[in-house]
Amino acid sequence: MAVLKNSLDLNDLINTAVFQVTDAAGFLWHQMDDASIIYDSRSGHSQAMNDFAREIFDIIADQPCRLSDILSELQNILEQPLEGALQQQVLMTIVEFDKMGLIEPVKSQDGEMRNEP
Repeated sequence: MAVLKNSLDLNDLINTAVFQVTDAAGFLWHQMDDASIIYDSRSGHSQAMNDFAREIFDIIADQPCRLSDILSELQNILEQPLEGALQQQVLMTIVEFDKMGLIEPVKSQDGEMRNEP
């Protein structure tokens, strides 16, 4: 369920939610030039990811994490601070992953479940 589209305060949710990759056993991967193609056998849909999006996905796949955790990990990988447009790109990538059903919010910092209807 794409919970982010239903949120009254997207920024609050994205900054407090803990995200995890949904049932990864249903994903098949194929590398094509500079894109990673992911096929979701649950939905029958394929998505293409550039290297940056794939890195974000892999960070979330390693363990459930918040936006701040993802930004910190990317800063370590890129060895530079993430500011402005790059932070916005990370945020929009997370929103798109949620819409695609590739990730889901598990809970906020206060422990409230966010992926329930």
